Amino acid sequence: MIVVHRLVRLLIVLLAVTFLSYALLNLLPGDPVTQILGLSATEEARAQVRQELGLDQPLLVRYLDWLGGIATGDFGTSYITRMPVAAELAERLPVTLELLVAAQVIALGLAIPIGVAAARRAGRALDQALTALSFALLSTPVFVLGVLLILVFAVTWQVVPATGWTPISLDLGWNLTSVILPAVTLGCGQLAVYARLLRTDLIATLQEDYITLARARGLSPRRILWRHALRPSAITLITAVGLNLGALIGGAVIIETLFGLPGVGRLIVDSIFSRDYLAVQGGVVLISVGYVAINVAVDLVYAAVDPRIRRA
Repeated sequence: MIVVHRLVRLLIVLLAVTFLSYALLNLLPGDPVTQILGLSATEEARAQVRQELGLDQPLLVRYLDWLGGIATGDFGTSYITRMPVAAELAERLPVTLELLVAAQVIALGLAIPIGVAAARRAGRALDQALTALSFALLSTPVFVLGVLLILVFAVTWQVVPATGWTPISLDLGWNLTSVILPAVTLGCGQLAVYARLLRTDLIATLQEDYITLARARGLSPRRILWRHALRPSAITLITAVGLNLGALIGGAVIIETLFGLPGVGRLIVDSIFSRDYLAVQGGVVLISVGYVAINVAVDLVYAAVDPRIRRA
């Protein structure tokens, strides 16, 4: 019964997000007809195109028609490119997924050892230096950090390209070269959050009675830290990873535009400027479903990490 209630709530969230985004798009000045025909088109030609695209129907009617298509897997046809929106999303989704995965791998791969090192030396010079670095990363906007990294690594040192994308199917080496700078830019803010959360939870966990007992039994500090303290301290980190994936998706829109990556975020931005409502809606649905699925996955990971949750 709980699962049914959760699914119903998730469905309501998806309906609310898609309807609000659809309504807000239609409030923007301009329309797809102007993008297709130009400013010099006659009113007769504009009326004909509006009728062909269904834009002469009321907003609610158009939304319900679109929703009915989504229920059958039909995302509609782009007003501008005249290609199926589902095909465009399928073409661009691997780019966004690779960027998100790479950013999370970089963030977690660096945050865990940094958080552990800071917790082991809480209050000392290393901890203070890592804290200062974390605050610096948190206070730097992602687009500013991206520009700085482009200036240093692409323009000055010329070790990676500033823009462009090489699919992994064409060349793995060039693919990694094209994704590393955007992934580092996107993951740096998350790295700071993860490291601070893990540090705080580890410090609290190391004060627990069972940790004192483990020390009394003669277990090495390294074993106590990695085998007994890290796992229960990761609960908050797992929550942050799940919630921050939504922030990563939002950041991917900026990063893909800044680095010229042909992902879903770039498609949404280009479609907003061209008033391609169906393409924008398709991207919104994809992101919303992904965010909801991530939150469900986080609940499942909770049960795997902490047995007490399975028994609750």
